[in-house]
Amino acid sequence: MSSSKISQTTQILQALSDGDQAASEMLLPIVYDELRHLAAYFLKSERLGHTLQPTALVHEAYLKLVNQEKGEWDGRTHFLAIAARQMRRILVDYARAKASVKRGGNLERIPLDSAIVFSHERPEDIMTLEETLQKLEKLDPQQAELVELRFYGGLTVEQAARHLGISKRTAELEWKMIRAWFRKELSKEH
Repeated sequence: MSSSKISQTTQILQALSDGDQAASEMLLPIVYDELRHLAAYFLKSERLGHTLQPTALVHEAYLKLVNQEKGEWDGRTHFLAIAARQMRRILVDYARAKASVKRGGNLERIPLDSAIVFSHERPEDIMTLEETLQKLEKLDPQQAELVELRFYGGLTVEQAARHLGISKRTAELEWKMIRAWFRKELSKEH
């Protein structure tokens, strides 16, 4: 994305933060491709026949973001990170609905591998990741945000570090610790 578009996005986000709802109409065309890319990334490994499409995920997440009472974004990267978090919540809610006992789900826990990669084919995997991430958030909110930025937001270590206001080296060390913690927590599941 060019620096002029990034600047334009930042200005529109500021207007939206200031309560200018008309700004949301200007923002969508600018960030749509990036949001669509995020949604496609989340959905690429979903099970066959998944009814949620990238376009629907983008629109649902976008509407929730711009219709917030008071949304404050520190630029494009922050907005995209929050959008990724919103998409994650939508997918988790969707997985919970699919796996509920009412709908015939009998959950079986399975571990995530060391790279925090999981199968989107089973709603239980998404729910396992969400539960473990919520546990981490209680212990260390910054580490949980790092997972969200890297895993859901698709940011590099350097981009996530910049967003969190920490050094790249600190983010790399945190990421190693997080992966080890996830392995330990998920091994308890079995």
